[in-house]
Formats: sequence, C-alpha cells, structure tokens
Amino acid sequence: MKRLMIVFMLLTALYNNYFCQSDYEIVLSFKEKYGQLTDEIKKAGSLEACNSIYERALELREEYLKHKSLLDDSLYPENFESSLEKLFSAISLRQNEFSQITELKTEIANLKTELTELNERNKDLIAKIDALRRQADKDAATIAALNNLIAQLKSNLEKRDLLIRDIIDSLVLDLAKTPAALNEAEKAGYRLKIENAELFFNIERTLTDNIHFMRITELKPEDLAEIKKQQTEFGKLWRRISPKLSEIYLDKKEKEEQLANINNLFYEWKSRVDKEIWNSIYVEFRSKELPLLPFNNGEEFVYSVKSFVEDELKNMEVKGKDKSYEVFKTFTDSVYYDKVLPEWIPVLIENNMMTEADKDTIEAQLVGWKNKLGPEEEFKWYYWVLILLAAGIAGYLIYHSRRKTYGLNN
Repeated sequence: MKRLMIVFMLLTALYNNYFCQSDYEIVLSFKEKYGQLTDEIKKAGSLEACNSIYERALELREEYLKHKSLLDDSLYPENFESSLEKLFSAISLRQNEFSQITELKTEIANLKTELTELNERNKDLIAKIDALRRQADKDAATIAALNNLIAQLKSNLEKRDLLIRDIIDSLVLDLAKTPAALNEAEKAGYRLKIENAELFFNIERTLTDNIHFMRITELKPEDLAEIKKQQTEFGKLWRRISPKLSEIYLDKKEKEEQLANINNLFYEWKSRVDKEIWNSIYVEFRSKELPLLPFNNGEEFVYSVKSFVEDELKNMEVKGKDKSYEVFKTFTDSVYYDKVLPEWIPVLIENNMMTEADKDTIEAQLVGWKNKLGPEEEFKWYYWVLILLAAGIAGYLIYHSRRKTYGLNN
C-alpha cells in the first residue's frame, strides 16, 4: 500500500510538472512570435510587407485563442486581447504611413514635373538675359526686352522656391519634430522619399539660380527686401531640417558632401543679398557726392556715418559754414531721411542686419552735427549780405558806365 502511494505521488508530480512545463512553453512561444512580429512591423519597407504581417498576426490570434485564459494570467498587466490590440494598432499605423507615402509619391511626381519645366524655362531666360546684357549698344526696345525677361525670371524663381518648400513640407518637415534618433528602417524610408524627389539637386539648382539672378540684375529696394525675406524664410526652413538630414546620411559620403555644398550655397546667397543691400545704401550716398567709408554691416555703417560727420565738423572752418550746411542738408534731407530711413532701415532691422540702437546712434550723430552747425537762420543773413554786396557792385559799375557814356556824348 505504501508503495502504491509513493508511485501515485510520483506520477502526480510528473503530471503536474509536465503541464507546468507545457504552459510555460506556450507562453514563451507566444511571446517570441509576438516579439518577432513587433520587430518586423518596425522594419517593414512597404505596404505589401505590412499586409503580410497583418495576416500572420491574425494567424497568431487564431493559434493561441484556446490558451486565452492562460495568457491573460501570464501577460499581466496586459492580457491576450490587449496585447493583440496593440499589435494590430501598430500594423494599422504603419499601413497608413505607407498609404500616405504612395499619395505623396503622386504629389511629388507632379511637383517634380513643374520643377523640371521651371528649371528649363529659367535656364533659357538666364541665357537670353546674359546675351542681351553683353550687347554694347542697347536701344529702348532692347532695354524693355531685358527688363521683361528679368521680371519673368524673378517670377519663375519665386514660384520654384515655393515648390521646393512644398516638397520639403511634404517630405521631411516632420523630421524637425522628431527629437529621438531614427532607426535604420526609418532612415531608409526617408532616404527613399528624399531621393525620389531629387530634393538635394533641386535645392542646389534653386540656390545657384538665385545667386546668378543677383549677379545679372539691378534691383530696387522693394525687390531686395522681398528677396531678403525669401532667403531668410528658406534659410530657416533648411536649418530646421538639415541636422536630421545629416543624421540620415551620416554614413553616405557623397550625400554628406552634397549637404555641405547646400550649406555653402545658402551662405553665399545670404552674403550676396546682404552685400547688395549694403552696397545699394552706399550708392545712395555716393550718388550725392557724399564720400562715406564703405560698410558691410550695421557696426560699419554706424562707424562710417560717425567718421563722415566728424570729418565735416573738423573741416567746417576750411569749407565755410555755408558749404558745410549744404553738405548737411544733402546728407540728411536728400539721402538719409528721404531714402535710407524709409526704404532701407526697416529692411535692415527686420532682418537683424542692424539694431534699433545702431539707428539711434546714427540719428544722434546727425542731431549733434546740426547743433554744432547752428540754426539755419545763421546762414541766411550771410546769403543776404552776399546778394546786397553783389547788387552794390553791379550798381556801382552801371553808374560809372553811364557817366562815361554821358561824358563822351557831351
């Protein structure tokens, strides 16, 4: 009897051990298959791959549904249904991403077609503008044709800038909102989208044409203000996404070089626009024969005005007050307050090329200059004296001329 009890207990232990081991293997098997599907979702490279994973997830559910009670207890704090719900939700999210990519490809294809057409038109316009500018003799018709071509090119460049920004918005703007590092599958997905859109080529082409446009045209203040705004906005957008693009192409030397070239082109475009603005302001003064020192930034502009004012005050005794006041009036009324302040200062301040403090310093210099010259009325009596003196001399000459004539007649 005792032997029978021992055998019974041994069989019971073996039975329990078998089923415990079997339950453990079921839970372990479920977790392994579940984890494998989760990894494949992250690495999926197409909508078809996502659909295949979805089918296998359905099979997983059917296979382990009979073990639901066991898995509910073993997957705590999750359970069988909530775990599968997470899996299907991840698959659905990835499917949506690839559906959006398909739509995006269509949109980008249309944008690329527009870009290609604009690139060709711009190339043709630039060639025509260069040819007309090289003509030694330009009649009115040639000048009108040149201006018309420049206006067309400017319009086309603006359209293309907007198209490029649309592509960037469509492709990679969400990159700037992604703080975490990208995994290899995500990097590969972005590289595919970027290369399908020929993004780098089109940005390089746009920047190169914008720089060339600056070389071949003479621009008005309002044109330069508009171009500066475009350059600033485009530059900000590029700075938002370029760090992530560098991460995506970290191990791709050719693309790293292309990114570096784009950064250089952005810098060159900005430098050329800024230089053109400062040079245009300088020309305003030089056109009125006011020989300021050249300047290329806000500090240099302030220093140039300050030096000019100091030189004028030093030479006031040599020039005479009337000439000094004439220079002052030309500087202030004809150039600074008439042209520079209303047309250029807002552009400079808005684009951080000059500060309000710089503007205040310049205007304080002008006030100090006027105060040292004295009020305008001081100069008016001087002109009246000259006029009266000239009139007296003329009267004297006329009187003596008449006396001589009278004597000869007698």
